Amino acid sequence: MLSGDEIIKEVENGNIIIKPFDKKLVNPNSYNMTLSDELLMYTDDILDCAKENSTKVIKIPEDGLILAPGTLYIAKTNEITKTDKYVPSISGRSSIGRIGLTVHTCAGLGTVGYEGSWSLGITCVRPTKIYPNMELCQIYFFPIEGKINKKYMGRYQNKEDITPSKSYEDFKNLKRA
Repeated sequence: MLSGDEIIKEVENGNIIIKPFDKKLVNPNSYNMTLSDELLMYTDDILDCAKENSTKVIKIPEDGLILAPGTLYIAKTNEITKTDKYVPSISGRSSIGRIGLTVHTCAGLGTVGYEGSWSLGITCVRPTKIYPNMELCQIYFFPIEGKINKKYMGRYQNKEDITPSKSYEDFKNLKRA
């Protein structure tokens, strides 16, 4: 895992892109990322992996928004990242976890070559107030061993908007009984 000083060096060398980048958000071995000012919330009563589920946009006011337990909110980071040299990974900040906020339901491991903002599946155990631009999660960078034959060019590449699940695309060529 890269140290904070190495993250700074690799950003300066262009091997890691974090936009916007602020040295004050560098930790001993990670970089804090911030929450955008919008969320998506699913509106369907039952979520179906084989179809595109409906969502609505929720604006997070400057004075905060109270999240409800038992609801999944899809958010994104303000930051856009890219690296063709390292495996990025995100996790919630411990301060956030200690108030019962889960920053991403799963999928914290990124892929070499991914470029875009990070989607976050947020849940809470008690009503929890969040704010736009708050430091919510952190990104780590791991060196990869061996030759990289294929970089990420998947369905979430180059996204800057909040993106709900596209699991339904996995079913396009699947024959159902």
